[in-house]
Amino acid sequence: MTHDALRVGIIGAHPTRGWAQAAHIPALRALPEFRIAAVATTRQESAQATAERHGVKLAYDDWRRMIAEAELDLVLVAVKVPAHREIVLAAAAAGLHVFCEWPLGLNAAEAEEMLQAVQRHGVRHMVGLQSHVHPVLAEARHLVQQGAIGRVISATLVASLSNWGPVLPAGEAYRMDASFGATGLTVPGGHTLDALVSCLGDFAELSAVVATPQPVAVMADTGESVAVTAPTQLLVSGRLQGGALASVHVKADIHAPTGLRFEINGTEGDLVITTTPPVGASPVGIQRAELTLQGALRGSRNLVTLPLARVDLPAEVPEGPPRYAAPMLARFAAAIRSGQDLSPNFVTALARHRLLEAVASASASGLRVTLLD
Repeated sequence: MTHDALRVGIIGAHPTRGWAQAAHIPALRALPEFRIAAVATTRQESAQATAERHGVKLAYDDWRRMIAEAELDLVLVAVKVPAHREIVLAAAAAGLHVFCEWPLGLNAAEAEEMLQAVQRHGVRHMVGLQSHVHPVLAEARHLVQQGAIGRVISATLVASLSNWGPVLPAGEAYRMDASFGATGLTVPGGHTLDALVSCLGDFAELSAVVATPQPVAVMADTGESVAVTAPTQLLVSGRLQGGALASVHVKADIHAPTGLRFEINGTEGDLVITTTPPVGASPVGIQRAELTLQGALRGSRNLVTLPLARVDLPAEVPEGPPRYAAPMLARFAAAIRSGQDLSPNFVTALARHRLLEAVASASASGLRVTLLD
């Protein structure tokens, strides 16, 4: 059975920068399931430039007009976090399916409101937590579920990154402002915690420290100093619902970052996930990093590099960020066609927002926090 391509309206489609330009547009153009029908930015000039660059018919300087006027099946939300809620609620009320970048909202309350809206209007929904489709993390999850390392008894995940300071690229000062919702806690922290719990299950209880060790960041283009009000590091330790002990340290402000190391220890083996060298000066988060998977499986004491399942994507999908966006978008198309929600969706996002709020609460109180099942 054949289907017409799903008509996508992209909100936040800047012609030269941003995640939509880097990842979503190239992925959508390469996937036969989709057709970009309209784009919207805050200025007609930039929207028109994006439309002309990619052969899109409709360009808007007001996303509300796009939702009202363009013939769409879904919207893709790739703007700053404070605007997510209004856009998602409007799209759902218009009967449009919604793909929204992470973080879904500024807090769990907003995420819950958006989840209730998409459920009430019966539209499909997905959130940009790419760890769910990362081939290395997917293989690790499969091996754990198959019992290849026995019962999981502990896990340690360290993310050493530089994309939240101490030196920031042009236009990225908003990351240092906690009110924008895109902080070291919510973005590298949220993606890193999502990678762990999507592989091993949720936390049952945790302790945490959330901190801003470097209160000033410098803009690379101007040398201007920017006050940092947003967290840039988090340290979480606790017990997972399956009984394993787990620790996570996200360091998003490291001068000479070393990338990622994720160890999963079981009674009959171990898995080790690391950034594939060379790490480089600005390694990206675990959700879209080039990773290597090693394992000592089923009683072996020797770590060996493990093969990965083949990722079936069109050859036209470019390397880099589009390769992590495309599997999620293909999964979203399958959810729309089937009428069944597939993860990571807004249910997933709400759970992650609640986890981040538990981390923040544990840090603020100095007390261990118990999470509900």
